[in-house]
Amino acid sequence: MKKKTVLFFINGFGREKRESYSIYDASIMPTFDELSGKYLFSTDTESKVSNYFDAYRNISLDVNELYNYSIIDREIVNKTLINNQVLQKLKAELDTKKGNLHIFCLVDTSPKIIEHLKETLKYLNPNKDKKVYLHCIISSVNVEDYKGLVEVFNHLNIELGTYAPIGFIMGLSSIDNAAKDVDMNFFFKMFISKVGEKWQSFTQKFDVLYATRTLPRDTKPFMINTNFELSKDDTFFFYNYDNINLTNFINLLSGISFGSEVNNFSYYSLFLVTSNKEIPFMYNLETAKYCMVSNLESIGATGIILCQPDKIPIINYFCNGLKNEASETLKFVDLTPYENSPEGIVSIINQFNNDLIILNYEIDNVSTVEELKTKLTNIDKVLKAVYDNINGSKYTLIVTSLYGMNKVLKTEKGTNANVLFSGNVPFMFIDDFITRKNYLIELGTINDITKSAYKNIKRDSKFDSMVEKQNFLYRLISGK
Repeated sequence: MKKKTVLFFINGFGREKRESYSIYDASIMPTFDELSGKYLFSTDTESKVSNYFDAYRNISLDVNELYNYSIIDREIVNKTLINNQVLQKLKAELDTKKGNLHIFCLVDTSPKIIEHLKETLKYLNPNKDKKVYLHCIISSVNVEDYKGLVEVFNHLNIELGTYAPIGFIMGLSSIDNAAKDVDMNFFFKMFISKVGEKWQSFTQKFDVLYATRTLPRDTKPFMINTNFELSKDDTFFFYNYDNINLTNFINLLSGISFGSEVNNFSYYSLFLVTSNKEIPFMYNLETAKYCMVSNLESIGATGIILCQPDKIPIINYFCNGLKNEASETLKFVDLTPYENSPEGIVSIINQFNNDLIILNYEIDNVSTVEELKTKLTNIDKVLKAVYDNINGSKYTLIVTSLYGMNKVLKTEKGTNANVLFSGNVPFMFIDDFITRKNYLIELGTINDITKSAYKNIKRDSKFDSMVEKQNFLYRLISGK
């Protein structure tokens, strides 16, 4: 027998950090406050992401690193990297063409990137007249990742610094297609003139970024090494691990001229990038064998997600295992008409017979403290209506969040307030048959949230849930 489950996401909501401007108050969210004292509740579920893109990738694909690292891992182990035809073409061009090689490399806290670059450069083995410059793009979205990034960059320097020194370090937000034109133009001025922010120690720069609570992904470009140069015959290798939209970036890059001479740049990529140019790439992205859609199918269940229309492509892409497909297993409903309508949300829940219903709220799309408090109050009213509608546990309600917000908001007095919900998110399990006396919530990550929902839908499924029955020893020790 399957159990209908409602996942109520309040994305951006998490455990308030000590240094945060105080937001949460029982008077703002009386229903949430009451239910957290009555049902299974924890604020220890770990989230290392801070946006929809990474959150849905993690919970759907059950990954904590950039998904296609595994392709290069396999190529290195099997010693087949050198057989790649695009890499062979890149090597042949480097051997004959003037100009140097610029590698724009996506970096996160995984040390795997170091071995991948080492093996790639070992094969390319550019001659002594050819210089290689490494420009690092940080994709991490958690302030706490700076320590891990320092370790990765230290090893990059040690392993590659003599023949591929780091030129620029920047956040992904600086070069993807959502970047502001003024910021992208500023980067290219720095790239050409080498006039701009310079740091001899990226450790010190990361300390400053951590102190100012700047998300790594939002790091403005800065230089570590100014020994790089740009010439008209250079080659650009986008060593990315995601389907990044670089249309504007490559348009600006390809428009650079050298006096009266146009550039003769060449472009290559590890994986497909979105661009107006046809850029040869080494590998196709691998689709995921297991994702939300396949997991629902494995338990004979279907789901719907209520979210804003602009989020549907992102969520659908990951829920279908990196495929832009429509699925009968998972449907989408525009949340906009029902967002602040408790009765409307309840009507949707009652109307659809899907086994999993996800309410996808977000609280970080505000600019003032008052807006945030109002949004939390309105969400709490919806929560009350959804809870009141359960009527004897006709469905289980899970209230949680996929990430915590880190944002500077304006107060009523016009001052700035840093609102910091991060690191840990709430997990509340509401079901009258699952009591605090007999059950507990195990430690987990946001990856475990959907697994808990699958297990709740079908008890004999393969998935592990964070909701576990207490054993006698635990109750004896805890006195519960």
